[in-house]
Amino acid sequence: MSGYPDYVHQMLARARDEGQWHAAQSDAAGLCFDVLALYPDCDEAGELVYQLFCDEWTLYDNRVAIQRMIDEWDDRPWQQRRRLALSFRFTSRWEGWGREDEKDGPPDVAKILAEGKYELLGAYCLGDEECTDYAWSIFANALAKTSEPRSALLWIGSTYADLGFFADAAEALGELCSRFNQPDARRLLAEVIWWRDNAHRIPWIPPRGDGSRYERIMQAIDPSAPSMDEEIRRIRRENTKERTAPYRPSIDPALAKLFTLHIPAETEKTALSPLDWSFLDQEAGQLGEPADWVRKEIEMYDDNEEIVAEIKRMHPWTRNIPPPPTPPRYNPDEPFIDTGDFMP
Repeated sequence: MSGYPDYVHQMLARARDEGQWHAAQSDAAGLCFDVLALYPDCDEAGELVYQLFCDEWTLYDNRVAIQRMIDEWDDRPWQQRRRLALSFRFTSRWEGWGREDEKDGPPDVAKILAEGKYELLGAYCLGDEECTDYAWSIFANALAKTSEPRSALLWIGSTYADLGFFADAAEALGELCSRFNQPDARRLLAEVIWWRDNAHRIPWIPPRGDGSRYERIMQAIDPSAPSMDEEIRRIRRENTKERTAPYRPSIDPALAKLFTLHIPAETEKTALSPLDWSFLDQEAGQLGEPADWVRKEIEMYDDNEEIVAEIKRMHPWTRNIPPPPTPPRYNPDEPFIDTGDFMP
């Protein structure tokens, strides 16, 4: 670290100071990403992000937030991407999110970009990975037609990042930064690269699986439920041919199959986790006591039978996540905000 300017040391010191307080870890990590945007080789900044994310209450809060949408025993690969995307959204402090003038991309290709995002959502929401090939083909078409490539590349890169496609986001943003001087794009690129390289060790996310646990537990819950592959095939049959007719996938399926046969499978990255996830192997699809946050939601809506019934229907197999034994540490210089029943 001796080769960096003094302000880099000061920013990291400030990140460490802020990161000791409850719910401040994401803000502190944002300072580290500010450093990485200027000095991508600053390993200390990248490692500090991981240390901040290992805070026990940050870990707990993110586990519960994600569990509201995806049970931890659901090991379908596309659900893992959703967990990463949700985590990225929860923690990102990039200032470009939500800009009204950029939410649809350049007007001259906004419709084409929307079609590409629709394809990406097929992979994000439904697990149909074939959709990603069509998405890039559509985005490339938009880049060829737009008069605003800078805005289009930023929209494409941020969309990929928002949906958890970090490697694709890094490519689009890297292309943008190589062609234009755009500091906010460089800042997002630094964050995306960190998530791409550290996705395997985000501490609140269970180890990646192949869907076998999901299939086993679903057989116990509902033997008549379609398998993961059956559901994807059904979705493809419904509208894929009509929807993708104007486009070709970015790589021919037959050629992709040849590559798959001859290129060795990529070795999965693994990392030691601060959590013991072995309890997931004992899951058997049996009903248990409601999770604390489920119970709180039921109490919140106890005067609305329809909502309570829907909450119970959606989360009967959601296991409770115990909070850390030590209370959170609040910054004495900041006003205390009682979140009450709005937080887990």
